[in-house]
Amino acid sequence: MSNVYVTSDWHLGHKGIADRFRTQFNSDAHHDTYIVEGARERLGKNDLLICVGDMSFTVEGMEMIDSLPGRKVLVRGNHDTLREVWYQSVFEAVHGAMAYKGVFITHIPIHPMELYRRANVHGHCHKGGPYELQKGEKYDRYFNAILEFNDYNIVPWKKVEERLSA
Repeated sequence: MSNVYVTSDWHLGHKGIADRFRTQFNSDAHHDTYIVEGARERLGKNDLLICVGDMSFTVEGMEMIDSLPGRKVLVRGNHDTLREVWYQSVFEAVHGAMAYKGVFITHIPIHPMELYRRANVHGHCHKGGPYELQKGEKYDRYFNAILEFNDYNIVPWKKVEERLSA
């Protein structure tokens, strides 16, 4: 049986990330390895990983993502600036935005007035997003897939559905 996971903002190959932003890691290499190996432990060969942008700053990081089992889809983020050939070789599909099971998936959150009664899985917001910052009506339709809000792990889609239906 296959599973679906979502994740965002790995920032593989981001120089100085362990010193400036994710200080719980000993080094940039430790950061990258921890994230990729954590995903490898969870993913099976038939699983789908929906990556919600800003996955890698370098070709080496893209190669690490490519080494993971399963299928991978990318919704591009503001830091996905490598040559297009890299995204096409690692991901089976590359989108600017997509919908999955009636949920909008975008890197940057969609404005609440544009949701049209749907939910939004997003990344981009390292210090919170609409849900974390403004809990209440309309804002309960957001799920931030970023590593910082998910114990630096990929998130099973079932968890996303549970949170959005609460």
